[in-house]
Amino acid sequence: MNNSNDRKSNYSEANSGGGLLWPYAVIILSQIFFGSNQILGRLVEGAVPPIGLSFWRWIIATLVVLPFTLKYLRDYGPIVLKEWRVYVGGAFCLIVLGNTTIYIALNHTTAINGALVSSVQPAVTFALSWLFFRELVSKGQIAGALIAIIGVMVIVTRGDMSVLTDLQPNPGDIWMIVSVIGFSLYAMSLQKMPTGVPVVLTLNVIQFLGIVLLLPFYAWETIYDRPMELNQFTIISVLWAGIIVAVAALGLWNYSNHKLGANRASGTVHLRLVAITVMAIVVLGETVETFHFVAFAIIMVGVYAITKSKPKKTTTTSNS
Repeated sequence: MNNSNDRKSNYSEANSGGGLLWPYAVIILSQIFFGSNQILGRLVEGAVPPIGLSFWRWIIATLVVLPFTLKYLRDYGPIVLKEWRVYVGGAFCLIVLGNTTIYIALNHTTAINGALVSSVQPAVTFALSWLFFRELVSKGQIAGALIAIIGVMVIVTRGDMSVLTDLQPNPGDIWMIVSVIGFSLYAMSLQKMPTGVPVVLTLNVIQFLGIVLLLPFYAWETIYDRPMELNQFTIISVLWAGIIVAVAALGLWNYSNHKLGANRASGTVHLRLVAITVMAIVVLGETVETFHFVAFAIIMVGVYAITKSKPKKTTTTSNS
């Protein structure tokens, strides 16, 4: 019951006066920063190993945030240790599944394709919220989720459904789907983390644990694929990914996610799509094709149905 009351309190705060605008302004900025990550992933294609970029990015991010968290370790360290499973799960969902797979995907697909697949995240978050937390759903939300999935299939198949029959989808699009699932799981894991722990400490702990989880994958890539070379290009790439994306974007998104809730926060992911599309055209010289417009329209209809449809409230009897 306490968790339910807390969610209602957060919802009321987010929808009252000035409390409404600030979380949305923050999350819009975070989506622009997140969008730059996919542009970076395409820019470094072939020049920087994807797991290496992710690994060193999180090292930079951890070091940047660490000075701001040391003062909290004595008071909140025991809580973090007690809830270590939640933090490890969040780190795995965000850093291994949610982020590293983006760099792998962008070695095979375009930034615009990746952005369109990412825009289905509200549907995935909605579905997983229902699956794990049994949140009330409406017929409109269910229909919206199914419509959004159809939009993703248009991207995966490039508008040619025969690709599914031939089992030849672009591997980059498949990796992007894995990323979306990971990020959605991370969004939900934030709701499970101790509310009393400062946000900056939660972020730093997740970053550190992500490095530990990535280490064996990074070692494999270095030995069997290619090592991370030290040059001006890799340094700039790691610094941008580590400071702008991993610290600024994620910190802003964590704040907004806490204020708005996982479903409402994920509903703004379409803003990232707009930012990525513009940057991809200007910076990368990518072009928008017909199937992009079709997929975008389908996905946005699905996202709109999910975010605007509300389940009917019913009176239930608790057995607890």
